[in-house]
Amino acid sequence: MEKVLSQLYMIALIFTFASCIKEDKFGLSSFKEIKTFELPGQAGVSDIDKEALTIEIPMAEGASLIDISPSLIELSNFARIVPGIDEPQDFSESVTYTVTAEDGTSNDWTIIAVPALPNPQLANSNFDDWYRVGDYQQPGIDANNTVWGTANRAIAIAGDANTNPEDLGGGDFAARMTSVAAPLLVRMAAATLFTGRFKDGFPNPSDPRSNIDFGTPFIGRPESFQVEYQYFPGDSYEDANGNPLPGGDQCDIYVLLEKREGEEVERIATGWFRSSEEVSEWTTLEVGLKYGELSSSDPEFEYANIREGESWADPDATPTHITVVFSSSALGDFFTGAIGSELWVNNFELIY
Repeated sequence: MEKVLSQLYMIALIFTFASCIKEDKFGLSSFKEIKTFELPGQAGVSDIDKEALTIEIPMAEGASLIDISPSLIELSNFARIVPGIDEPQDFSESVTYTVTAEDGTSNDWTIIAVPALPNPQLANSNFDDWYRVGDYQQPGIDANNTVWGTANRAIAIAGDANTNPEDLGGGDFAARMTSVAAPLLVRMAAATLFTGRFKDGFPNPSDPRSNIDFGTPFIGRPESFQVEYQYFPGDSYEDANGNPLPGGDQCDIYVLLEKREGEEVERIATGWFRSSEEVSEWTTLEVGLKYGELSSSDPEFEYANIREGESWADPDATPTHITVVFSSSALGDFFTGAIGSELWVNNFELIY
């Protein structure tokens, strides 16, 4: 056991050092990027162009653009920005922000708020775009311009990534998620594809959910969602200790619409699909979204209910965020599932 812990500690040191070396190098840092820039009333992910030094932000119809302050700004380490995050600006026209690195050099970034299209969809929801990170790939054009995240970063530290592109031919790609034997302290690791991002810092293998910031800005009110999928449950359904369980592994596919203000999260709508049925041919699934509180008469009441610290919103409220999650093992958070379970998804769409 001491040897395993020692190996884990060394991996943590190496991973942490490698993830910081680019910006926390010796001497004064010259990095002056805007990594995240969000506005209240934002309708989708910000489009960050690091070469042109521009950021385009889709805004909800009717959202105020005058005299508003950014809701979130993230910069390169040691950099500072002017105007500050608490200084209101008129975003009805482009706004220039100056980011100054630790070494005194600076870049001028142009922020452009643009009207959102009606009935918004999520970027790259057909999963055709993937970018490379070391030995594995992630869904999206690049790390700054994607709404999708995976658990690949944690798995790839000591094994192979378990969410990967599957080439279907003709430029069509799907996402293939596989529950795998975990490389370190736990029995198995479910694959997940989600809106959001994997947090900075060394991942916690014993608490997968703590590693993830779920959700992305969104203001639509769809009636349902649709996705093409296949599912192949693994042979041996077991708990975290490897004890056999009745039934079989289940895939999880769900959409949550939320209203977020600071640390407060209110659930507006829920659409959830959980199944252990093998689906060996591409099948189109459509799941309705229920606006308002779930009741005990809803089939998904137990597992789709709000989490501790959350509350129910007015069902007529306008969302600020959408959370979409696909998982090859529904109880993967508890390391329960079948090694070898595979969920394939393609062409996710919100229906209005």
